[in-house]
Amino acid sequence: MSNSMNYYELLGIKNDATEAEIKIAYKSQMKKWHPDLNKSDEAVSMSSKINEAKEVLLDIEKRKDYDEYLSRKETESYNRYTQRKANSTQEQTNNTNDSMVTKWEYLRDWLKFSTYKPIIKIIGTIGVLFESLLCLIIKLILILLAFICNMGSYMIRNLFNYLSPVIGIMAFLLVAQFLTNGLKEVIKQNKEILRGIIILLLVYLSSFILPLLSNLILSPKVFNVLYNKIDINLFKKCVGYKD
Repeated sequence: MSNSMNYYELLGIKNDATEAEIKIAYKSQMKKWHPDLNKSDEAVSMSSKINEAKEVLLDIEKRKDYDEYLSRKETESYNRYTQRKANSTQEQTNNTNDSMVTKWEYLRDWLKFSTYKPIIKIIGTIGVLFESLLCLIIKLILILLAFICNMGSYMIRNLFNYLSPVIGIMAFLLVAQFLTNGLKEVIKQNKEILRGIIILLLVYLSSFILPLLSNLILSPKVFNVLYNKIDINLFKKCVGYKD
């Protein structure tokens, strides 16, 4: 079994559960997973994990440390917590062994080991599939926008390479008219041409802005927000994850 479920979820209790509720939940789970009663391959590891959960949650200091650990790992929803005792002395040390697991591994364990009713598990799974599809669509849209920005910049610069002789000739003629007739006359006689030149300049400047926009769209910060703030939080809601 992957250690993706925290102790509260393992016992099927809330984070503010009382000592009596923890003991009742422990007995209930051990009736289900004790190796003498359950002959499945997971029974030994599950009973060991349940005992570990009871030991931590019924000890005030251990539980406080564990709750602080869960709080620190709020945005890293799939870490596991392990606490070991020193052999030579009776002092206790907290050895944190973080092993990231995917949400699909967590979902697998949630479906197999959580105490939710089957209908809740079905609804939660459907929710996970929909939120995953939504996040996938958003990611594809972002990638497509970045691709369009890069291609747009490439096409604009190539276009200006072909048009540069024509633009150069037009600029030369305008300068010649300016020297001959003055600025006011040039503006009066060539309003449409000047408007076109301004538009072309703006388009050319956009060829430098578009790559910057592409880098922003595909930046780690954007995808971190998409993963941690949207995907993970929606997933938590679907499976009733308790931080």
